[in-house]
Amino acid sequence: MARGFGLTLNDPYYNSDFDIDTVDIDDIEVDWFQKMPEVNFELGDEPETDDGGSRSDVVAWASAAKPSGSTSAKVDLQRITWYLFGFLDHYLHTAGENGLHIHEFWGGENHELPTFAGLAMYDALKLAVFGLIVDGFKLEVSDGAMDVNIDWLYGNETYDILGENEDFEEPAELIDSRIPVRFYDVHVYLNKDTQGNWLKPGSTQTSWSMEGNNNHDQDGTLGLGSRFPQERPQAGKRNISLSLATTLSRRSYKDVMDARYGKVDAKSPDKCRILKIPMRLVVIQCENPDQQLIIEFPECTLKSEFDLKGADRVEATLNLQTLGNGEVTLADETTKVNTDMYVKLINKVPEMGSVEEVDDSP
Repeated sequence: MARGFGLTLNDPYYNSDFDIDTVDIDDIEVDWFQKMPEVNFELGDEPETDDGGSRSDVVAWASAAKPSGSTSAKVDLQRITWYLFGFLDHYLHTAGENGLHIHEFWGGENHELPTFAGLAMYDALKLAVFGLIVDGFKLEVSDGAMDVNIDWLYGNETYDILGENEDFEEPAELIDSRIPVRFYDVHVYLNKDTQGNWLKPGSTQTSWSMEGNNNHDQDGTLGLGSRFPQERPQAGKRNISLSLATTLSRRSYKDVMDARYGKVDAKSPDKCRILKIPMRLVVIQCENPDQQLIIEFPECTLKSEFDLKGADRVEATLNLQTLGNGEVTLADETTKVNTDMYVKLINKVPEMGSVEEVDDSP
């Protein structure tokens, strides 16, 4: 028995005209499996009723199904490849040296995003979910390990029950996937100098978070002839918000007030302008410094807020909202793209769509 969740890019549901009867749960082999504290999938099909003018309902019928789910886990630099591939709509792979691979992701204008199949294990209950799409993507880190929370939409599901003496066969462990990203692996940069060098904020950062949403139109997948989704949901406007917490002190007064007033060196709120700056997050793992995660948000609006509560330290929060006008140069140092979010991930995972599982157990 096991508790957790696993993913694969091989999604038979989207290769069989959305026919759940043609999908065999025993054929689902996930690329990885991870023990998780929170795994939830619901069909979203509350029965519809009608009272016919009576004080009580007199008839009920099955409603349209709008399957959705959520998972929560610790971030490692291997499995996050799948989440980023699902959240952003542009992907480029480059083979590196010494078994390393460079994965680049960035946001563009495509309305169709990749789909996955997943296996959720609830002890002896094995739930297979198909047509999984990343709708919401959240990263957050403070004084422990970094967490990733995913909001999913999906098309349909099926299940099986393990026998009394049967164990769930987990796939081989991904290389270095047992090491989570910790707060001391994370470095945040805010703005650049005139030479284009990234700058660190003036004071200690106590937490960072990013929350993105693809705003898929699930209603548009429902139509006559079936109460389940009949096609891939279209991605809508992509919203990405960022938050950086710090302590209000002499090291941070100016940065916080510049953000509050919308202009550098302003002494009062600007008449019409807001402050726009880039942000960068860099993850360099202590044990494996050659594997890195770099996330850039090339242009963001910036605001600040702070409040006083007794004798406690005054916490200030910088809130950023991404814009899609910023320019980023890709790893080839030549290609330039305009985007709201760019990711460069260096790890041991081969190109997405051709993942090879390697066992690094002792």
